[in-house]
Formats: sequence, C-alpha cells, structure tokens
Amino acid sequence: MDEIKKIKFSDIRSLFPEDKWDVGFLTKEQLKFCAYSPIKGKAQEYGADYTNNIHFLAVVNSIVLVRSSPDSWDYTLYKEADAIFKKAGLQDWLPIYTNFKQAAVSAGLGVRAKNSLIYSNKFGFDMKICVIGFDGEITGHPEVVTNTTGFWDMCDGCSDCRDACPVGAINNEQEPYWLDSSRCDDYMAFGDDPRIPSIKKFWHKNIHPEVSQHEVDNMKSCTTLERELSFDANGYTLDMLEGVLKDGVAIPIPFCRECQVQARCSKWGGQFPYDEM
Repeated sequence: MDEIKKIKFSDIRSLFPEDKWDVGFLTKEQLKFCAYSPIKGKAQEYGADYTNNIHFLAVVNSIVLVRSSPDSWDYTLYKEADAIFKKAGLQDWLPIYTNFKQAAVSAGLGVRAKNSLIYSNKFGFDMKICVIGFDGEITGHPEVVTNTTGFWDMCDGCSDCRDACPVGAINNEQEPYWLDSSRCDDYMAFGDDPRIPSIKKFWHKNIHPEVSQHEVDNMKSCTTLERELSFDANGYTLDMLEGVLKDGVAIPIPFCRECQVQARCSKWGGQFPYDEM
C-alpha cells in the first residue's frame, strides 16, 4: 500500500510573502461544496474544472490563495502561484478552477458582501483568488471553518454598494439578494459616464482612436465585446486569462468599481484613483 504523502501547511504558507498573499485551507468536502456552488459564468478559466458539473476529477485537499491586487482585470496570480510552487520543487499539485468566492469564504479568508463580492480579511476588495489542489495530506492546517453561507455582519443595515451602483445592478433591499450580472458587465465594458471609466473608453483612447465617437457611443452590450473591441493595434493584445497585454505584459484596465470604492467598508473612501490607471 502506497504511503500517503504529507506536506505541512506552514511550509506552503512560507512560500508566499505575507504582504502580498493570504493562504487558507479547504478539506475535500469543502472543495466539493465549492464545486457544486453555481457561478454566474465561466471566465478566466485556469486549471482543472471544478464548476457546475456532476462528476469531477479526484477531490483533493486544497490551498486557497488570495493575492492583493487593486486591478480589476488582472489574473496573472494563476501563473505566479504556479511559478512559486514549481520553484519550490513541490510535487503532486494542480491548479483548480472552481467557485473562488465560496472557496475564500470556506477557507476563512474573507466574508461575503451584499455586492456579491468577497471582502478579504487582509486586502478588502482589492484582491484576486485562486485554488491549488494537493494529492496528499496537508498537515498542521488552520481550523476548518463551518459557517460559510451568511453575509458579513457589517452589511447589516447598509445599502452603500446598492446606492453607489450607477446602473442599479445590485438588488439587496431584501433577501434573497441578487446581482444583475449582465447589467453590471455591460456597464464595466461599455459605460459612458464622464467620471467612471470603461473598457470601451480605454480601447478608443489607446487602441483604435480612429473609430468615430458616434460608433463608439453606439457600443452598449457585452454580447458584442470581442467583435467590436479588437485589441490588435499599438502593441495591445487580449488574453482572456491574463487580460489586456501591452507589448506582451499584462496591464491594468480601469473600469467601474463603484460598489467597492464608495461603500463605507472600502479603504478608498469614495476616492478611488481611476485617472491614475
């Protein structure tokens, strides 16, 4: 009988600088719960797919990684985490694509807010999440979290995120709370507010300024995002995993974050520097 491979949680934790990363643990059952928790849609897919399915690959013990990042469209943490594990010479691990929001809550790394996002205990809303599975036993891990379905206590009696949303996509006046994801996505991509940036405005300014303002004003829906916004000039390309690349390097693209930066729980106090991105 093969000996069960073991790795210490502290050894994994030590690989990730504490000022940039937070690290948590998921049991096999918790990963399975995440896998069966629906997501709004698949995007930035990376690793073994543990979403919206019935049968999955072998369910394993997992590490949840939260990476500090103020950039909305930046998923380079997947490859960054891979590189850290490979450099350390660790064996028998794999990236896992699952319900990352539920994974962060289940691992005790954050809380669920009424804007549908996760507020990290360490980095607030300014972060990204990924999961790494290990084919073996992780020892010395943090205590397993059991209460993972409720909302953040600070959300009680607060409607800041709903009030700040410029398109009314957040519905949290009474339970069940829900987010109109299509309305939110369309605004982030094609919003026209003079103060709040959008992907369309960045694209027009930096990639295809020759397109008439009239044509740009008529772009309204994400159903035409890839067809109408071609990232193919002035050194720009689009990678649906990493985001927008300039000369092969991922760069931040500013778009609406009002539900995060205007709420009283935000460190930005309503003054997120859109114009500096």
